[in-house]
Amino acid sequence: MRIRTPVRANPLPEFPPLPPPRRRAGFTLVEIMAVMMVIAILLSVAAVGIQSIDRGQATTTALSVTEALFDEARSAAAGRGTRARILIHKELNDAEVEDRERYLSYMCVAVEGTNQAGEAQGGGWKVDTRATKLPTGVYFSIEESERVAAAIGVGKPGTMSIKLPGKSDALKECYYFEFNPEGVCVDSENAALDPGAVVVLISGARPRDEEEPTILKNNKVGFVVWRNGRTSIFRSPEQIDRAQ
Repeated sequence: MRIRTPVRANPLPEFPPLPPPRRRAGFTLVEIMAVMMVIAILLSVAAVGIQSIDRGQATTTALSVTEALFDEARSAAAGRGTRARILIHKELNDAEVEDRERYLSYMCVAVEGTNQAGEAQGGGWKVDTRATKLPTGVYFSIEESERVAAAIGVGKPGTMSIKLPGKSDALKECYYFEFNPEGVCVDSENAALDPGAVVVLISGARPRDEEEPTILKNNKVGFVVWRNGRTSIFRSPEQIDRAQ
């Protein structure tokens, strides 16, 4: 008798044996350090870019605030029929925190009062509006403002002492720009000569006890105040440099 071996109708296919799993190599220390260096460089570049944007935004904001303050002073002078001045803190006293924080960046409007006879002149000056503090790192530049004013042929700011709002009762020295009772921006020394003014603001740093801040990357903005009180904004730092 013959014995037959049973055969499946659909035999399973034969597959070659699976290769052993390969061990995946990890990053080497050199590769990890290289990646970290690239990331550090990118972060540094991004940080510099953000700082530049912040400085640009700060000067732009300061420009708008200062321009609005001039418009407010002009309106106060013409509306009340008296003189009005934009005051800029210039009391160099780094020993006092308030003076150090306000130096060349604190602005307000003062209006001339009347005397007992009702006359405008001689009644003294009084701060009439809430003060404005420019963004950190933005300063009024007297050097740039006077240089451009001379080149264009408009008036220059003067200096005065006045009591400002704050903790101190002492008089503080300030720069000022003046509007007469007709709302005309006038020269500080001769109201009939060279009407108008120039205001230049810079982004910079001021070492302790130094009068003039050091400008950073020629970051400056400004505007011209014409006789009628209207303003023209400089389009770029280069235009300020080439003003004539």
